[in-house]
Amino acid sequence: HIKLVRFIKNFGCDHLKINLGRRSPEGTSEEDLKHMATACQELGRRIHGEGIRFGVHAHMWSQFENRHEIDFVMNNTDPKYVGFVLDTGHITMAGMDPIELAKKLGTRVVEFHIKDTKPENRGGAKIRLAKMEGMTDPCFFPLGSGGVDFVRLKEYLDYIQWKGFLTVELDTSPFRSPKESAAITRKYIENTLKLKV
Repeated sequence: HIKLVRFIKNFGCDHLKINLGRRSPEGTSEEDLKHMATACQELGRRIHGEGIRFGVHAHMWSQFENRHEIDFVMNNTDPKYVGFVLDTGHITMAGMDPIELAKKLGTRVVEFHIKDTKPENRGGAKIRLAKMEGMTDPCFFPLGSGGVDFVRLKEYLDYIQWKGFLTVELDTSPFRSPKESAAITRKYIENTLKLKV
């Protein structure tokens, strides 16, 4: 990780984002969470010493996906060293409201991954998916599909004068070409969110 930090600093990167590994069939135990918090704290401390920030990404189907796991790691690490990458799609599909979580974590958020879900998942999915069938039954869609309240999120980001990264993502595009999905997303960003792309 430190070699990567030293490499990405050459390109002007201001933070390193990591995921925390594939979820085991048994899920994440309290002992796992203690180890994760300890490892993130030490990694964050070392990365801070290199002059950039460190952010951990909550991701469905990883060892770090739900509110209990996020709260544990955030509560057991120093905000000076350990930040958070908030992925609106994964947070929603894990049953959380990304806007509420963004407000709770505040300046610990180092980056937003912007992706949408089905409208019925707004405010947090009610059922956890065992896995995503990306090409037959995707759970992530072009922006404006309705599962994430991006207008409300943008209002919050404007309020806090967010200057960081908003990384727009779409994992799969089975119902149209990726170029068409990108065009839908771009139109939403420019026309609804009034952001320049």
